[in-house]
Amino acid sequence: MAEKKISWITAECYLDVDLPIIAELRKYYSIYWQVVLPYNCTIDNEAYVSSLIPNPGSNLSIEFVYQKYRMRDIRTLFQYVRVVKKAKSFNPDLYYLSNYQMPYGIITYKALLPIDKVVVPCHNVSTPKGASNAGFTEKYTKWWLKTFQNIQVFSKSQKKVLDTMVSGKNVLYAPLAIKDYGAPKINYDKNDSNEVRFLSFGIIQKYKRIDLLIEAGNLLVERGCKNFKITIAGNCKDWENYSKLVRYPKIFEFDIRRIPNEEVANLFAKNHYFVMPYQDIAQSGAITVAFRYNLPTLVSDIDPFKEFVNDGVTGLTFKSEDAIALVDKMQYIINNHEAIYQQLCLAQADYVEKELSLNSIVSRYIVFFDNI
Repeated sequence: MAEKKISWITAECYLDVDLPIIAELRKYYSIYWQVVLPYNCTIDNEAYVSSLIPNPGSNLSIEFVYQKYRMRDIRTLFQYVRVVKKAKSFNPDLYYLSNYQMPYGIITYKALLPIDKVVVPCHNVSTPKGASNAGFTEKYTKWWLKTFQNIQVFSKSQKKVLDTMVSGKNVLYAPLAIKDYGAPKINYDKNDSNEVRFLSFGIIQKYKRIDLLIEAGNLLVERGCKNFKITIAGNCKDWENYSKLVRYPKIFEFDIRRIPNEEVANLFAKNHYFVMPYQDIAQSGAITVAFRYNLPTLVSDIDPFKEFVNDGVTGLTFKSEDAIALVDKMQYIINNHEAIYQQLCLAQADYVEKELSLNSIVSRYIVFFDNI
């Protein structure tokens, strides 16, 4: 029997989600992959893809599509229609649409594609509290879930939410693959460091509660804690609202911009712990980067994190939305770093090997695709 053909469309924001999956699936399917990049893109995504898939082979064709206008510009609709028509011209057995293309995507897909052959991921079945454009996003997501029959989710908690919203759908649960930005280019001996280093990385939005992390840093200084640093790295549209919260600049390192892919590995290599003080989340891709570079995680005790972090074993947790609880746990880490660090690293690595291996994740896709 001839191998199945897949037309795959990925938005830039989900590129690092799809990339490791496609790298493996090309062994089983013939894939035409279009990567849609925003009009103001500043990251060299072509270099990033080629670094992880240097030789696509005959089973994988990759095309990068640069949008010329803002997402809501009506001209973007006409440009995207051409993308979907190209996907259709491949004459695939199924389509994987990892691009919501708000606000015109659903209209385009319904008009041009056979919905029964379409698989769509839903990264946020429940819209996080404090997310940008939360009202519209929530409505669009409900329309997305109502429109399509074959739906993928990336966490057990989001599958539970999905089950309360729709019924009769064909659902794939497959967790996010570990995000790999390559090997660090610096040699940093964490065991020889004279300070405990905490890292927050990713796009800064209200629901991620970076304000709590800044306040925790301030309080640590006021409690007399020394020999620690907090790095906050990522793009932010309203950084002035956060910067004015800083009372002790010397204990912070800020890198407020879109961090290029080639710099991510070095950023993780020089830090010890990854901090996620979120008040809400569907699932997090950033935590899988911490898993890749073996940084024990300090996370809020919300349900989506409980799937991955066993307090005191594979990481540490604190009471959500509570700055005092966060500073208490950070102070505990600073005071006990030498005693707990290696044990946390080993337990996390063991969890990743057993639960998040790429082969086990990809096998879920294969079974699902082959039954469509």
